[in-house]
Amino acid sequence: MPRPLVLGREKQENKLELNIQQSSATKTSMNPMELEKRLRSKRSNEYMEAIRKLDIGGCEQCKKQFEDCVEAIKNEFKDIPEISLLVGLVSKCYLGEPYDVHTIDMEGRILVHYKISESMPMLLEKARGLALHGGYQYIEVYTDCLCAVKSDGSVSVIK
Repeated sequence: MPRPLVLGREKQENKLELNIQQSSATKTSMNPMELEKRLRSKRSNEYMEAIRKLDIGGCEQCKKQFEDCVEAIKNEFKDIPEISLLVGLVSKCYLGEPYDVHTIDMEGRILVHYKISESMPMLLEKARGLALHGGYQYIEVYTDCLCAVKSDGSVSVIK
């Protein structure tokens, strides 16, 4: 049986493969209590700043800035299982009449300003009232819950 020319290489490759399997297993096997605890954790300053940029309209006008904002959002939640993925964000819109909220759809990676009379996709619509009147900077919409985030990064989970 041939021996590897570089000693230890086979062990390193096996260890890397095991780490990849463990990290993907960790990402998909978070129990509901761990998931809720993770969702309740305070949001990072980088994440909060990315959202602030969206609120002032900077990312809407520059595709690169918008993509950087979406990347910051994804980085904030890279450890959350895929079945509980972030669907989008809903925030009060300060453009004035006729708009009341704006959203980021994580699937479509788009920022949309909604008029007061305009309906939003079902999952995002349930966050509209809270975004407008709840005193939160924005609402994260997940498939099974809402996370209302205050300007200091603190979070309330609503099921």
